[in-house]
Amino acid sequence: MGNLRDQIFNGVINGSLERLRGEMGAKYKQKKGNRFFTGGITYEISDGKMLPDGVQFEISSKIPQEVLDTKKLNEKYFKEMKKLMTSKDKSPTDVKMENIIHSTNISEVKERDYIKCTYSYMEKELYTEKDIAKTVKQVQSGEMSLPEIKGVSTLPGRAVLHMLRENIHKGASANIADLIKSNEAVIKNYKKDATATVK
Repeated sequence: MGNLRDQIFNGVINGSLERLRGEMGAKYKQKKGNRFFTGGITYEISDGKMLPDGVQFEISSKIPQEVLDTKKLNEKYFKEMKKLMTSKDKSPTDVKMENIIHSTNISEVKERDYIKCTYSYMEKELYTEKDIAKTVKQVQSGEMSLPEIKGVSTLPGRAVLHMLRENIHKGASANIADLIKSNEAVIKNYKKDATATVK
């Protein structure tokens, strides 16, 4: 039964993140896979996974090498981004710089540095007994409705999945907005410095 529960929870979590990817692709510019593009930077939202006491997923953004042409500047950019991201109300549990190398064809190899933020949401951040009771009451009174879910026969069970779906979406939306705003702030400083140097 535990395995079925994990399958249902994983389906809800990843359905919520997929919904967010679709929204970001529609708002900005859709790219292949889990990625979208805005402000000269590519972003990616990973699949989510269950933890023993919550949920985890990653969001990442490419370090804009069009502006930063050396490894030293990439590392400086990363440090500034990490400082901003760890100061947010909901900060990542981990922020690291990853180097990804991929080949676009036989003769061309591209190397890119990415900022990867790992987010963990504990169960108590996603729903509480009080929240479940409130949702159940609203459904019973006709104020709201919940869809039928295969393998989930109880109203409290569907209420949990509803809150999981909505709160993962809400949290991940805020997290990606934080990453976009932080990139905008840091890259603005680099462009300002570059202009000052030219003058």
